[in-house]
Amino acid sequence: MNHFVTQLFMTLVTLYALLGDDLRILVWDKRADPAFLAVTLVSMVFFTVEIVLAAIGKPDYFNSFFFWLDVLSTASLVTDVEPFMALVTGSGKDADAAEAAAIARASRGARIGTRAGRMARIVRLIRLIRIVKLYKQAD
Repeated sequence: MNHFVTQLFMTLVTLYALLGDDLRILVWDKRADPAFLAVTLVSMVFFTVEIVLAAIGKPDYFNSFFFWLDVLSTASLVTDVEPFMALVTGSGKDADAAEAAAIARASRGARIGTRAGRMARIVRLIRLIRIVKLYKQAD
């Protein structure tokens, strides 16, 4: 029973990682952003703990394909952390008009970022598929 609950919980966290930021933008207003930021940071912690425990408990997991896939998918959650992305792009509250204009002209960078976001979503989806396979093996 305990293994089932753990797998179900991590499946829900993975679904949040896949869809949470999109739902935040579509459904909720700006006042809900701090709650989503907290949930995103907590999910990053859970994924990191899962990676560390799997590296300790599973033989041949560390430095394997799935290890790096999990690390990449966890790191991709950083793009959902709005304060970090504002710091990276320079589009925070302290950005002046010249910086804002430079950011607006960087449409190529935006397209690359969009593609990277899609790739991150694919990596997260692969992670979800892995969790479902583990869940089926547990039965």
